[in-house]
Amino acid sequence: MTSAVRRLTPPWLSRLTWAWAGFVGLIGGGVTHAAIDTRLVASGLSSPVFATAPLNDGRVFIVEKGGTIKVSQGGALSDFLTIPVATASEQGLLGLAFDPGYGVAGAAGFRRFFVNYSDPATGDNVIASYRTSATNASQVESASRIEVLRIDQPASLTNHKGGWIGFKPGQNNNLYIATGDGGGSNDPFNNAQSRSSFLGKVLRVDISRDDFPGDPTRNYGVPSNNPFVNVAGTLPEIYALGLRNPWRGSFDRLSGDLWLGDVGQGSREEVDRILSNSPGGQNFGWRLREGNIATPGISDPAVPGLVDPVLDYPRTVGRSITGGYVVRDITSELYGQYVFGDFVTGRIWAIDAGVTTATLANAVDLTAVLDAGSAGAIGNISSFGEGANGELYIVDYGGKVVQVVPEPGTWAMMLAGALAVSWRLRRARQSGAPPQVA
Repeated sequence: MTSAVRRLTPPWLSRLTWAWAGFVGLIGGGVTHAAIDTRLVASGLSSPVFATAPLNDGRVFIVEKGGTIKVSQGGALSDFLTIPVATASEQGLLGLAFDPGYGVAGAAGFRRFFVNYSDPATGDNVIASYRTSATNASQVESASRIEVLRIDQPASLTNHKGGWIGFKPGQNNNLYIATGDGGGSNDPFNNAQSRSSFLGKVLRVDISRDDFPGDPTRNYGVPSNNPFVNVAGTLPEIYALGLRNPWRGSFDRLSGDLWLGDVGQGSREEVDRILSNSPGGQNFGWRLREGNIATPGISDPAVPGLVDPVLDYPRTVGRSITGGYVVRDITSELYGQYVFGDFVTGRIWAIDAGVTTATLANAVDLTAVLDAGSAGAIGNISSFGEGANGELYIVDYGGKVVQVVPEPGTWAMMLAGALAVSWRLRRARQSGAPPQVA
């Protein structure tokens, strides 16, 4: 800074500029670890597999694999919904998504939410909707249940069920559904590449209408712009294919990109992405490929146009990926980073959401700093979650949910800067003149 500029810069503004630059450096200049902490949201849970906070009302909804959705609010836990589910291996209550209009009175989706679970009688994946009571937002009307879609699963196979469901920002009627290949080693029925199977896919359905009035297990419409509409031999609900077991997906609430963590078999774990402006139709390669390599022991004919993952990593680093979120909490040092983890090793990483490809060599390992947080060490990471303002949650399968929060010193710096700005602007308004320069 030149001496002339120094003379024209008010001391209070100079100090505030440097303080604010330090904070911006935290959120925009790379993750430094120094400014993140954890806060305990809930503990004493039974095999939690998902968490979300759709409204800015203090409630965090937590999914337990055994069939219960709990609400954490003000440090207390209560039951929101319990349904019977199959729980063997990777079956259970696996997904929860709130309609974009859930909190909007008068909207078609007002008070509506969706679940994805394993039917206790058949093992099929069932996507169903419910609504909360018109007089009590904490009470679910059981009679409101509508079965949206039933996905047939291979008999006797209880793994690779996927389970994530979600809405893309700006597409209030389209529900996205991630499915696993149905289970078994090497996808024995080649479901992920089969265009006549819902398994090993991302599906997209329109929940605002019913194109199948004669079928009680299909209460949805097919979006006319789905990539395989009117393609012979291909189910029109398919949006993307070639997935083994996508365990947790998410939409970047700012860009609209879809991120998926796809669990590998014996060699590689992978992160996949579908850009927001894409029409869909991606084939991520399973069972021909596992991450960036050919699947050992598979000799299927080559398929053109397979899409590479954004990142993959070997089983020497982790053994079961858990997909995460692009952080859009403006108070977080992790803003703009895609945060994901590994269920088996408990490791957590962050990569820049703007990259085309990445490796763990240019990812930031957050494990140590998060384990040292106020909420205690994090064990098996079964999911991440997002709040109404982009807050990031981490779900520990051992029984707790934590929120990633700014370290207290970061909050103090932000508060001091905000107070300084407010005070100076108030003085300027009162005097009718700009703040005094030195």
